[in-house]
Amino acid sequence: MKHIYIFILLFTSFTAAAQSIGEVEIKGSIKVPAEAEAQGISIYNKTTGKGSVSNRNGDFTISAGLNDSLYISAVQYRDLLVVVDKNILSTQILQVEISEDINELAEVVIKPHNLTGNLAADLKNIPVLELDLPTWSAAEIMGMNYSFSPDAQTGVTNPGMSANMEYGFQPIKIIGGLVDLVAPAPKDRSQEIRRARAGYDLLERELLNRYDHEFFQEVLKIDKEEILAFIAYLHKKGVSHALLEKENELQLLDLMVLQSTEFMKR
Repeated sequence: MKHIYIFILLFTSFTAAAQSIGEVEIKGSIKVPAEAEAQGISIYNKTTGKGSVSNRNGDFTISAGLNDSLYISAVQYRDLLVVVDKNILSTQILQVEISEDINELAEVVIKPHNLTGNLAADLKNIPVLELDLPTWSAAEIMGMNYSFSPDAQTGVTNPGMSANMEYGFQPIKIIGGLVDLVAPAPKDRSQEIRRARAGYDLLERELLNRYDHEFFQEVLKIDKEEILAFIAYLHKKGVSHALLEKENELQLLDLMVLQSTEFMKR
């Protein structure tokens, strides 16, 4: 009886330990065709909404749990979907191989249309429609009653002139327009600053929650001290907040890889 209790206790402990594992950090490696580029391949966990990018050796790290779906994609390669099983979870190692995506054009069939290949003969066989268009002299046109619709050649109304001053001008309106161009009316700068600050705070919070310092350093080659400066750089570039949505994770990763290169060239 004592042995049965011990067995039940051990089984319960192992079960609890297995359930407490949850997400683990998986070290992955992507093998690409010879002389192909292994850097910049996006790895997106569709289950958790988090992602990563491979380095120049094709290596990457990403957090995943059992039965998570890892979506691996790049422009020049075929998309690959990997479901995390118990073997991957226990070894914490994932090795995949992807192939190039060859775009093939659909077959185009050119019908002969009774063409012989002889240009002179084919021109004679093409039906020509003779149009009986009217011919008018300048005198006949001048005597007609006609009107023109406004088009690109129509003159522009000058706001500096009133309706009864076809060849005059109104200096006050002209000077007022110039003043508006040189010194526009002041805006509420404090409101603009608050909106800009809120946008930056959202971008900083989302990126730091999704990606750790190791991701910025190993994948984007940005030092730990420069991470906040890089996020500010992205905000200044006008990164759309729509990219922060889970379904746009791959586009966000591609943008960060591209902008990190420009950021390091400053």
